[in-house]
Amino acid sequence: MPHLSVTQGLDTETLLDIIEHQRIGAEFQPIKHTRTLDTIGHEALARFYRRNGQPIPPQSVFATLHHSPVTLVQAELMSKRWQTESAPAEGLLFLNLDPDAFTVSSSAPDQHPMLQLLGEPDRIVVEIIENASIQDADRSMWLAECLAARGIQTALDDIGGIGTMLSLPILCSVDIFKFDRHWLQAIHQPAQRRMLAMLLRYAKEENKKTVLEGIETENDLAIARQLKVDYVQGYLFRPEFINTRA
Repeated sequence: MPHLSVTQGLDTETLLDIIEHQRIGAEFQPIKHTRTLDTIGHEALARFYRRNGQPIPPQSVFATLHHSPVTLVQAELMSKRWQTESAPAEGLLFLNLDPDAFTVSSSAPDQHPMLQLLGEPDRIVVEIIENASIQDADRSMWLAECLAARGIQTALDDIGGIGTMLSLPILCSVDIFKFDRHWLQAIHQPAQRRMLAMLLRYAKEENKKTVLEGIETENDLAIARQLKVDYVQGYLFRPEFINTRA
């Protein structure tokens, strides 16, 4: 069967098979210090598989899960549990947490089952996805506040990505800025470069760390060093760990 495109969802049978048999994996993408290239941590990326071992685009899985909030929570708990259990032993662990999976529960914020997985607040960084609507921003802000109350670091993911909007309250509340790969494509546009420089300057003034994503070539790394971002991430640095239960 051909791969599904990232815009397609999954049929119910395949989705239930993934959850029932825990056909999941985790790819741990290294995050490097921009100057020294020391590994400071990893971002855990969810991976899903068919019963024959064929990988399924994660976007297809999550697009389908958003039509079933309870199943979304179940799948997120399963995936995050595996990511925390199989993560590299050293460095920060960046976890993507969907605000919808957090807000759908009727539990009090401090009793949410997702938070019970985040048992090492000094090590965990929760990535909050950029927003596409005011409702998304409200949910993300609530999530950021709950995490901050527990002493868990947060990062705002995909800043400047196409199709996203920037919430200034969330920008002010997170600990780490993760800039989308789009900035590398737009770096030669004067207005774009000034905007990026302004955000980087603000981050430095507020003691927030910065990550530039999409580093795929030595030239990309040279741009990151010129911009003086703290950390870099991308396929110039191949994943160091790939663990799967499939």
